[in-house]
Amino acid sequence: MMEWNQIPFGWREALDITVVTFLLYHVIRFVRGTRAVAALSGLFVLLVLYAVAQMAGLLTLSWLLEAVFGSLFLVIVILFQQDIRQALSSMSLRSLFRRRTGGHEELIGILARSCFDLAGRHIGALIVIEMTMPLGDMMEKGVKIDGLVSEDLLSTIFFPKTALHDGAVIVNVSGRVVAAGCVLPLAQEVARQHFGTRHRAALGITEVSDAVVLVVSEERGEVTVAQNGRLSNPLNYERLERILTNVLSH
Repeated sequence: MMEWNQIPFGWREALDITVVTFLLYHVIRFVRGTRAVAALSGLFVLLVLYAVAQMAGLLTLSWLLEAVFGSLFLVIVILFQQDIRQALSSMSLRSLFRRRTGGHEELIGILARSCFDLAGRHIGALIVIEMTMPLGDMMEKGVKIDGLVSEDLLSTIFFPKTALHDGAVIVNVSGRVVAAGCVLPLAQEVARQHFGTRHRAALGITEVSDAVVLVVSEERGEVTVAQNGRLSNPLNYERLERILTNVLSH
């Protein structure tokens, strides 16, 4: 048997371990709290069942499980194509080299005040914060604005008499309104029956990107946040500020 001191270990092995650890960490971080966790749990059960079948000599069961594992990669790609696309997008050069700086206090204040001003007047709104994944295809369906974000601008866009009030506004982390009147993909399944088109659109865009969406309910005058395909409970001003601070500081 080879002793520990006989195992070769140099800079290549250290680099190999570091890269694998980095990839595993980001995979675990990405799937945590998503539907992929349930799939990984099911895969673990199959692996345990396969080991038991091998030890017990259950040839037919072992053969069936080997066939499943042989096409497992293809099955994973088909079932989680959207999740894989989102993960690869979040690992783009744009996300790797994006500067993690502060200085978003003014943007956070404008967004929070605008949401609660609109909520107080029962004016619906959908504000998409573009993160690392570009939303160019969504912007093409709207009207390009490229203006500095402000409470007056957002209030004007979402005023019920304007032509753009039904669509979504896309804001980047630099504090500019990139486009307005944008059409977003709708989530196919929602957990709460009272969700309308605005909430389904917020969930839909966060299922296919890492965007964060602020939703103002026209009927209930409530402010919620959609992220990673999930919608928060109604928020107060302080809670919304904390969420925006956490989002924009990462």
